[in-house]
Amino acid sequence: MALIVQTDKLTPRTADELIVDFLGYAHGATPGDDLEVDLRALHFIDPYGLLALCLLARYGRMLSARVAFHLPKAYALRTYLGRVRFAEAVDGIELKGPALVVDQEREKTDSEALLEITRIEERVDVEAVLGKIGQRVEGILAEELRYTEVEINQFKNVVAELCHNILDHSENWGYLTAQRYVDSRAGKKYVVVGVGDLGIGIKKSLSVRYESAKWSHGEAILNSLRKHFSRDTTRGLGLYIVNQICNRYNGSLHIRSGDTRVYIRGQRHWEHVSTHFPGTQIAIALYQRDGG
Repeated sequence: MALIVQTDKLTPRTADELIVDFLGYAHGATPGDDLEVDLRALHFIDPYGLLALCLLARYGRMLSARVAFHLPKAYALRTYLGRVRFAEAVDGIELKGPALVVDQEREKTDSEALLEITRIEERVDVEAVLGKIGQRVEGILAEELRYTEVEINQFKNVVAELCHNILDHSENWGYLTAQRYVDSRAGKKYVVVGVGDLGIGIKKSLSVRYESAKWSHGEAILNSLRKHFSRDTTRGLGLYIVNQICNRYNGSLHIRSGDTRVYIRGQRHWEHVSTHFPGTQIAIALYQRDGG
C-alpha cells in the first residue's frame, strides 16, 4: 500500500510532515517490501520539498530494492519537475503515472528554475554550480532582484558555502537547487536556495571539536550560526555568513538536522521538533532589494 501525500504543497513544514510519515511507513513495512509514495495531489513543491523527496528516495533505497513515486497529476508541476531534472536526481526510483514534461520552447533564462537539482559529490560540482550562476543567474539577480555586483558575489558565496558544507562536514554527498518567485503580498521577487544531504548532521559534525553530547539538535543548529563556530578551526564562517546575508536582504533560513528544524528570520527563531532523519536540509530565501 502506498503512502499518500495529503497536502497540495510541499514546503518546509509539510515536507517535514512527509518525512515523519515516510519514516513511519518505511520502517513499519516488512523488510524487502516495495515502498510507494503517492504524490498525485501535489500542485507546488519548493526547493526544500524537492530535496526532501530526493533524500527520501535515497533513504528508501537503503531499505527496499524497489521504491516508486506516483507523479503529480498537475501538468504545470510535472513540467516544472521535468525542467529541474527530477527524474535524473532520483535515478533508480520508479516514476509512475503521466510522464514528466520538458518544455523545450521555453528559454532557461526565463524559467523560475534558476538551478536544476544538482548533485554535489566533489569539488568540481561546486565549480559547475558557480559557473551556471555566472551564465544564467547573474542577470536575474541584477535586473529583477536589483542586486549589485558585490551582492551577486555574496550570493555566489552563499551557494559555495552551502556546497562546501556538504563536502567538508556531512561525510556524505547531497543536492542543491534554486528557484525564483514573486511574493504577491509584498510585491517583491525573491530567490530560494535549497541544499540537503544524508550525512552525519550538524550536532555530530560539531562533536569533532565541541562537547556536544548534551546539546539538543536545535542548540547544535543555533550554535552552527555563531561566528567561528565550526568543527574546522580554519573556517567556521559557513552558516554564519549565510545567516548574515539572509539578514541583510530581509531573508529567512530553514535548517533541519537530527530531529529539529529551526526557522530563522532576523533576530528571531522558531524550533520545530519532530523525528530524527539523517543529514542536514537547508532552505534560504533572499529578497529583492528596495529601491530603483
